[in-house]
Amino acid sequence: MKRTAFALVSILALGACASSKGSTNDGSTIGKGVDVETMRPPEAAQVVQEFQKAYGIPPIPPPDKPVTSMVQVLEIIRGDRLPEYEAARRFAAGRQGAEALTLRGYLELSYAGALMTAAWILDHERRQDLTELRQLSTSRPLEGGQDSAEDQARAAKLQAKTADLRKVVRALRVLSEEPLVSGADLIKQAISQDPKSQLAYLANANYFRLRGNWLEYDRMMRYADEGPDDPPVRTYLRAMEAFERYVDPARCEKLLKETIAKRPDFVRAQANLVLVDENIEEKYAELQTLKQMSPNHLVVRLAGPMIEQEHQTSQELKGALSN
Repeated sequence: MKRTAFALVSILALGACASSKGSTNDGSTIGKGVDVETMRPPEAAQVVQEFQKAYGIPPIPPPDKPVTSMVQVLEIIRGDRLPEYEAARRFAAGRQGAEALTLRGYLELSYAGALMTAAWILDHERRQDLTELRQLSTSRPLEGGQDSAEDQARAAKLQAKTADLRKVVRALRVLSEEPLVSGADLIKQAISQDPKSQLAYLANANYFRLRGNWLEYDRMMRYADEGPDDPPVRTYLRAMEAFERYVDPARCEKLLKETIAKRPDFVRAQANLVLVDENIEEKYAELQTLKQMSPNHLVVRLAGPMIEQEHQTSQELKGALSN
């Protein structure tokens, strides 16, 4: 299959599928006739395109500089430059040797991780919208009267949006499967060629982290820990383990900052710092840092508006409470 997910990169990796039965009756405005449970990658790409049109998400202009070296591929990974991932993948295709295979594996897994991060962000937005919809749909007899036309219109809009977001989240996860499998296969080949490659074991640990297979993750990290170096990606993996496995955002934040101290151009670490920070003031500040590093990053485009709105509300409340 052609990498239809590249269309998703240009719109910040957004996609999903329809409901399990009667997908045309689930209240959504996109993906008509697409079944959520059995959706295939081409259908997911279709939903992505429809989501883009429905919600006015402008595509990111394609990069104007061609990929001409493996060093450039590494820079694209470190910079989390999603619009360039497809060009990097095409340039690196067929390159052999443990180091090249490891880099190709990192590229695939990083792409899959980006799709999964986008799904996480959009699912968070969906849950927020469901709460708003529930409040609008709750009868309040002591307030008297019927729901206003404005409330009814807002409820209908939220109902359609939550249904659309459900499809988008599902499609992102469908589209992440192919690069996950490809990345794992490349890393397996790299390890077979160089069983002592620390970076290959770390890449394999990342694969099992994305799969949520923590026993295999532990095994790969033990192999990686035998290496003499302490690369930034190792600290990054420990950070994400703290958040995803142990639900410890404070430790995750600490380790992400250590990762960035080691490697200031590790954009994925900065992006996750925006997502895991619990304090809105600090979250907003980290978002501004990410904007400077990568203005079109998917976290900036997807989570940015929500964070900025929350920060504005926080500032307004502070001003009101101080008077």
